[in-house]
Amino acid sequence: MKRSISLIGLCLSTGSAFAASQVLLETPVTYAPDASVVQQVKDECHLEDMLARHVGDTLRKINRTGDGTLASQADAGDAKVLRLQITHVLGVGGGAWSGPKAMTVSADLIEDGKVARHTKINRWSVGGMWGAFKGTCSILDRTTVAISKDLGRWVCDPSYEIKEEAPPKEASSPTAEAVPTKAE
Repeated sequence: MKRSISLIGLCLSTGSAFAASQVLLETPVTYAPDASVVQQVKDECHLEDMLARHVGDTLRKINRTGDGTLASQADAGDAKVLRLQITHVLGVGGGAWSGPKAMTVSADLIEDGKVARHTKINRWSVGGMWGAFKGTCSILDRTTVAISKDLGRWVCDPSYEIKEEAPPKEASSPTAEAVPTKAE
């Protein structure tokens, strides 16, 4: 919560120039053509909807208006557009018992129809407190929350560089090689 407040404060402090140019998330969020993701996780978790909800909420708070999203092919007007593609998902069913989960997203910030900035973001989770009792989808939802916070800061601050997140220690555990089971 404290991080969200400071993120909003950072964006609001950029002055009236920012207010004139909102950032909207292009929906639907898509998968890259060569995205690596277990089909069952893709079908059951609806990761693109999770990202759209969390990133859209973050942009709505930053913009202080609307829902933070824009339908694909719609006219953005003076707004900048954030286009996301899921490029990789590490995660099989079995929740925390099958190891940590990760998501990689490619992001383009589009101004006047041209890509002004590009970044790639990868976030990991083992489920947090009570992670052993969470399903794969809820653990991956935690990664989308982290991605939305980082992207919120990235769109507000052109000097902010998203750092690659190292896998947690649990990523090398034998349970990370578990056989896929039901995703939720």
